[in-house]
Amino acid sequence: MLSEKRKTVFISGSAYEYGIFGETGKTFIRDLSRALVKNGFRIVSGFGLGVGSHILDGALEEIYLGQNEKITDHLQVFPFPSAGHPERITTSYRKDMISRAGVVIFVFGNKLEDIEVREADGMWKEFEIARSNKAILIPVGASGYASEKLWKKVVERFDDYFETREKFERYLQLGNPFLQPEQLIHLIIEIAK
Repeated sequence: MLSEKRKTVFISGSAYEYGIFGETGKTFIRDLSRALVKNGFRIVSGFGLGVGSHILDGALEEIYLGQNEKITDHLQVFPFPSAGHPERITTSYRKDMISRAGVVIFVFGNKLEDIEVREADGMWKEFEIARSNKAILIPVGASGYASEKLWKKVVERFDDYFETREKFERYLQLGNPFLQPEQLIHLIIEIAK
């Protein structure tokens, strides 16, 4: 039986574009949310650009069409504050959201900045906060961008992040760009459990 914290998943992500997923990236996020709720997880989201609305859509579909339960039992949304706040505030906000979760999933991780698509540096900050909280880290490398770099970091130094190598093969698969989205979702759920 998983503890309440281990049954809570924070999804870290932002996407101005969806890389190799193309427009199916939106469906991937929605289906991932649905699968998490269906498997008894509670989702926490900072409502990242290009990701948050799809997390909400998937969770709501499963809650009301599949489970017919209360939204507050499965979803907590904390829209990230607008730009311009001191780093101290955004760091405290991230820590508060992530402290609720025992599992953190990282998807995509890009943003439009100065008319160029760049890596989302906030995802790296969320990774370090999650790591310090001893959460299970699930960077979906196949989604590209910051999450791919985080996946490579975990795979290259797996022993620094995990006590056993039992899950190593599953983590390797998280970076496989040839897996179908439903295969990736199954893998993510398996690791989260």
